[in-house]
Amino acid sequence: MEPEHVDVWAELRTLCAHVMSVPLEAVVPHARLVADLGADSLDINELQVASEERFGVSLRGADRAAVSTVGDVASLVATLRAQRVPGAVAG
Repeated sequence: MEPEHVDVWAELRTLCAHVMSVPLEAVVPHARLVADLGADSLDINELQVASEERFGVSLRGADRAAVSTVGDVASLVATLRAQRVPGAVAG
């Protein structure tokens, strides 16, 4: 996992487990939201809203096809957070 993702990982992991009603141990970076964690469209929307509220970035407009794993969500959140922070350097 990229260093910039570590700060969002613990909170995102807990959020995913809660929204999708799965054990925390099941929420790993390579877990696929739908195939592995059993998320449906309502779960995905709930995760999107909860992530926006928690991390202060909008996930709306993200290509859902490109975001299929928990790690993908963490990467997206980290990228969006880096873009909104003045002086942040994107790598």
